[in-house]
Amino acid sequence: MKGANTLGLSRLEMYLAVIKVLDNGDSIPQQQIIRKAGLDLVASKECFNFLVKFDLIREKTLGPKKVYSITDKGQRVCEYFGLDDDNSIFDGTGIFRID
Repeated sequence: MKGANTLGLSRLEMYLAVIKVLDNGDSIPQQQIIRKAGLDLVASKECFNFLVKFDLIREKTLGPKKVYSITDKGQRVCEYFGLDDDNSIFDGTGIFRID
């Protein structure tokens, strides 16, 4: 992926970070997902395109904003990697930002 991510995350970590942010089931604006997942704008564009292409997240346009939500397939990936657990692979990494 061109454009370095500020946290040095691998592609898989970026994909999983977005899925984890969306796992609560709400539709969330792209900028909020980027901030919570700790991604930069350049890396996030390709990340979102990949996740939508493989039906892991759903994109919807509401006025001028794009919002995203997790699909059933994305929820299965979340469960597989244990992202919905307190002991997920991201615990203690500081990747996620709290509002």
